[in-house]
Parts: sequence; C-alpha cells; structure tokens
Amino acid sequence: MSDMHGTRVGIIGAGAIGGAIIDRLLNGAGTRSQDVIACETKDARRDEIAKRFGVRTTSEAVDAVEADLVVLAVPPLEMSKVIAAIREHVGHRPVMVTFAAAFPLALLESSLPSGTPIVRVNPNSPSLVGAGFNPVVYGTHFTRDARVLAERFLGALGTSVEVDDATMNQYTALTAVGPTYFLPVFDAMVAAGTASGLSREATIAAVTATARGTAEMVAQRAEAPDQLKLYTGLRPLKDVEVRDLVAQALAEALSRMTTLQQKIVEASRGS
Repeated sequence: MSDMHGTRVGIIGAGAIGGAIIDRLLNGAGTRSQDVIACETKDARRDEIAKRFGVRTTSEAVDAVEADLVVLAVPPLEMSKVIAAIREHVGHRPVMVTFAAAFPLALLESSLPSGTPIVRVNPNSPSLVGAGFNPVVYGTHFTRDARVLAERFLGALGTSVEVDDATMNQYTALTAVGPTYFLPVFDAMVAAGTASGLSREATIAAVTATARGTAEMVAQRAEAPDQLKLYTGLRPLKDVEVRDLVAQALAEALSRMTTLQQKIVEASRGS
C-alpha cells in the first residue's frame, strides 16, 4: 500500500474520476477522510461525495489548494479557468497533479507561479484498484521531497512510467483509452460463456484468469504475440480484422487528443 497517511490532498473536480481517486486514496493509500477536501461545482454531487466518503467539500477551487498535493481532475477545456482561479493561491508550492488530457505541461508551467512542482498523468481505469499503467511527465521544478510525495500518490494508482510530454497523446490513446479496447472483448466472452451454460461467476473467473495469464505470457516470453498464438491450435478470430479494428480505434483516439490539444493551445494564445 502507498502510504499517504497525514498528507493533505485537494481534489478539484469530484466527478467520476475525482470520486474514484478519493475512493482509492481512502481505501488503498491510507489517506484519512479529514485530510481530503473535494471541490465540486454541482451541489448534488458535492452532497453525494460528502455523504459517501465523509470528506470536506467545497464549491471554491481556492479552498482545495490549501493542501500538500492538489489533483486537477477537471475536463481539459475547463483547466484554464481553474488555473486562473487558483494561481494566486499556490504560493506554498503544493505538488500539482493534472489529469487533463491534451493539456501540455509547458502551458501548465507557464500558467502557474514559477517553481510550482507539476506532474502530468493520464491514469487508466485499472487505477481504481491500484493496477493502473500510467504514463507520467514531471515538470522542471520538482524538489526531492516533492518528487517523493508525487511518487507516493502515483504508487496508490499502480505502475507509473516516466515519458516525454511530446508522446503523451500517443500514450493516452494506448493506455488511458486502452481498457475500452479490452472491455468489449471481456463482455463478449462473458456473454458467450454464460450462453454456453456456465454460470456468470464461473465465466468471469475463467475469463479474467485467462486474460491475466495471457498478459503474463506476452510480458515474459521472448516471442512476439503473433508467434505465441502458435501454442493454441484453434484460432477462430481473424487476425487482420482484429488488427484493423484496434488500429482504427487507436488512430481515432489519437486524432481526438491532437485536435483537443491544438484547441487548448490556440485558446491560450488568444487569452
């Protein structure tokens, strides 16, 4: 377990992602509810978060930056507005963690006070159970203590791999969006298994264990995935169709990230 005990955490944006992070901090990182403050503009969602987790909530982003570590979990196109609201209130240099896809690190650093430690990460959904694979980019102003704190937080989500900011959109399309490529296959396999007469519980156990084992085989064997298929005699899926489908999905995700980044950069130049 990544130990965040005693660390004050501010969450700006307590929607689905922000709420999941609160859940993970409280149940997988040792964070105390009294050390979390969640900012959410929607009244009903604020009430839901407070009732579910027992954390302090607020509608004002500036309240959340009192923390040691601040998570920016707002949509990319809302980031500039949030940064404008908090930039005069981060003089104590909290570690800033941004989840905003397609929002370049350089733009973040130029928008916040000089010396602010910023880390950019696009966590994928397995982070909900501490099994994420998350590309991260550290800013230029990290002290040793700030880096340790950021790594403790990221450790609660799973495995983090440091990458170049210029490749973040590619990683987002591959890893952050990646579970959506696998989940329809899981759903189809579970449906097929239950239709064949197996119980849902038995089918899910079999499918998930098979997926874990296949992933370990790919990770540990020297052969490429297409060679590993030779160990199974029956191969009903058509390789070309699967490759084309995944390639199309990834290309679409990357295109959306690239377009969104261009929009964000252009808007910053006009502001």
